[in-house]
Amino acid sequence: MYSIVTTQQGSKAIYFDNNLNRLRKRNKNGTGRWVCTNRLCSCCLIIEDENLQFTRGDHNHESQKISLSIIQVVHQIRRKVCNDLLKPITQIYKESVSTYRRNERTAESIPIYQNHYIIIIQKLRTNYARVTFSSTERINFFATRQESSQTLTDFANRLHDKTVTCKFPNDFYEEALVTAFVGGLQNEFVRKHLMQQNLEAFEQTLNAARTF
Repeated sequence: MYSIVTTQQGSKAIYFDNNLNRLRKRNKNGTGRWVCTNRLCSCCLIIEDENLQFTRGDHNHESQKISLSIIQVVHQIRRKVCNDLLKPITQIYKESVSTYRRNERTAESIPIYQNHYIIIIQKLRTNYARVTFSSTERINFFATRQESSQTLTDFANRLHDKTVTCKFPNDFYEEALVTAFVGGLQNEFVRKHLMQQNLEAFEQTLNAARTF
């Protein structure tokens, strides 16, 4: 049985017998001819009504080194990257890899950063940031909350990343970070403790939270 997957270029392909095949031609009789993505290979599949009819030729190269499950999780990561423009790509990657390894009980690596698609998305995000409204970004910034899986340092870094599109004045930058950090802390006791302190610098606030 074959599986339909999305390639690194974003097009549909058929994964069969540890190899990827792309659609070459649809015939008048309703069949489709899917050829190996290795252009030097003449092997192909004939598909009709979503059923594999037969194969032609043998592959003259090594099979794909990436498993079907890895191809699927890479596609999921790319989709999340496109749908959540405000979430750091590294965070999406780490969360997806963690979930995959936990569910599959494997330590298999996922070579997402070898994918030029991700580099393109990073550039698009940079351009997107240039046309966002700073007022909207500031509202989202102060609504940021620490996630259960985030350490204090991770949460602080996330806030730092979000300030890029907020365009805070220099004399308000530290105060904005302190306010968002304290207000977004998950631990209520730490949050109340910090609210009683005279904290002016973000680094001071972060250290106080770590030592509480």
